[in-house]
Amino acid sequence: MHGLLNAMAFFTEEGEAQEAPNPIVPDLTEVIWGTLAFLILLFFMWKYAYPAVRTAMEARTAKIQGDIDAAELARSEAEELKVSYAAELSQAKTEASRIIEEAREQAEVVRRERIAAIDGEIAERRAQADADIVAARERALAEVRGQVAEMAIGAAESVIEANLDREANTRLVESFIERVGAGS
Repeated sequence: MHGLLNAMAFFTEEGEAQEAPNPIVPDLTEVIWGTLAFLILLFFMWKYAYPAVRTAMEARTAKIQGDIDAAELARSEAEELKVSYAAELSQAKTEASRIIEEAREQAEVVRRERIAAIDGEIAERRAQADADIVAARERALAEVRGQVAEMAIGAAESVIEANLDREANTRLVESFIERVGAGS
């Protein structure tokens, strides 16, 4: 370490050793001039720069606060819109359900009316068909009776070879058919 101190020593022209300045503690004149420069700069900064910086900081703070307030307002408006849209959506769903239910009820009414109309038409056609069947049966029976009567009269004429009058023959055959029909 002693060698290091020797290396730091300055030599003058006469060869005398002079001690090196301390690298940690500056010279007193440097401290005075540095302090004086610092105080002058501090004064100018305090007088001119600090108010400008403070004004800029306040403006920035006000802008940030304004942005925060605007964002909060936008968030609350968005929240209100969300609630409003949810209410409208719920109302629309309710309305859609009501309309669907009305349509179902109307469709059911129309279906019942058509079924009733068709049932009435079916009953009418069935009654007509039954009446047509009864009439056809009666016509067929009358035809068959007439043909049977003619055949019986023809057979009786050929058997008896005596011609009875037509009305008597018809009564005779019809009574026979009624007896046969009542027996079966």
